Amino acid sequence: MSASVELTIAGAALVGLVVWFALASLVHARGALDAHLATVERYGFDDGQVQAELSAPRIERRRPVLLPFAERLGRRLLVLAPALTPVAKGDLSAAGMYELSPEAVQGYRFLAALLAALLALGYAQLLGGGIDLLAAVVALGACAFGWWVPAYAIRRRGAGRLAEIDRELPELIDLLVATVEAGLGLGASLELIAGRFQGPLGEELAFTLHQQSLGISNAEALRELVDRVDTPSIRAFARTATRAETLGVSIGPIMRSLALDMRRRRRQTAREQVQKTPVKMLFPLMFLIFPSLFVVILYPALYTIVHQLSIGG
Repeated sequence: MSASVELTIAGAALVGLVVWFALASLVHARGALDAHLATVERYGFDDGQVQAELSAPRIERRRPVLLPFAERLGRRLLVLAPALTPVAKGDLSAAGMYELSPEAVQGYRFLAALLAALLALGYAQLLGGGIDLLAAVVALGACAFGWWVPAYAIRRRGAGRLAEIDRELPELIDLLVATVEAGLGLGASLELIAGRFQGPLGEELAFTLHQQSLGISNAEALRELVDRVDTPSIRAFARTATRAETLGVSIGPIMRSLALDMRRRRRQTAREQVQKTPVKMLFPLMFLIFPSLFVVILYPALYTIVHQLSIGG
């Protein structure tokens, strides 16, 4: 058996192994959840308690099969190659990946880089080029790409998630103002309106309420919220709510002013993005649009000139 066939078989086996681990983790998580629900139903607990447990952080409900191996691999990699900077814990919290540790992400990045390099080498073997210098360079580039993509995807997801939370936060504050001025406290108001929000903000509110149900104070739960969602709007909201609750002053007027300030800041950010648009369009104009226009406009004239000169010569 030739080396190319062996390398192709090894790459296919690795892909099949990764797919098997992914499917096994999903089946295991679903089976564990069904068994847990069956046990709860058999003992006759309240459905509200079940829903509260299901709304807890995912780290308590699901642990994929590949996760322990990735954590061990990531810790080993951090010892052997400390120059490879791991993804920060704050980036994982911003992306809503509470069940993952930086070591596990480091292990997943190593597996993705290895898989990308093997796939590139296997593709080069299928093309019949063999393992030459070009194939090695392509495999090295694929390895770097496989290492970079998971971190980029996590940071991109975290940035989008934080932006969505900032966008929905003024509406949350408006509802808080209405409920607080009706006579409810801050904790009761959050519990009342948390179900009205879906997406990242709803998840963070559910997480905060879950912490409060475990005995954590409102101030500590808000500090944990700032640690998970570190944006200027969330910091201002947590600081204002904590200060008003500590001093015992009315939180309604302060929150109303805070909502107006957040909307003003959001408009300023939108204007800033609009002003940056011409600069961002400069690269595609110079390197993508203008060359095409030059080819369409100048090519007929150049062809005519060259053709006339060749006839005259």
